[in-house]
Amino acid sequence: MNNIAQIRKVRGLRQNDLAEMVGVTQPHISRIEKGDEGPPLSLFRTIADALNVPLAALFSDERAEAEQMLIDAFRTLPSGRREGWLEMARLIQSEAKAADQEDDRSRGQAD
Repeated sequence: MNNIAQIRKVRGLRQNDLAEMVGVTQPHISRIEKGDEGPPLSLFRTIADALNVPLAALFSDERAEAEQMLIDAFRTLPSGRREGWLEMARLIQSEAKAADQEDDRSRGQAD
C-alpha cells in the first residue's frame, strides 16, 4: 500500500489534478492509490515530485502512525480545546500554502 491518496488530500488535490500533473489519467491514479496497479518506479518519482515529497514518503508508515496519534489525541480533547487545535492547523496550513506560493514565485524568477 502507499500514501499517495493521503498526501494528495493533504495537498488539497483531486485525483484529476494529480493525474494532470504527472501525465496520466484519473482512473490510473485511482488504481495506483488502491494498490491495484504497480506503476514503474519512474512514475512514483514523478508523483513524489508533483506532491513535493521525497519518494520514501509515498511508502512510509511513520507519517501514518504520527497522523493517527494526532487524530487520537484530538478525539480525546473537550470541544473547546478542539477549536484551538483546529485554529492552529488552519494557521499552519495557511503558512505552508504561502511558503509554497513564495517558492513558486522564486522558481519563476530563477528560470
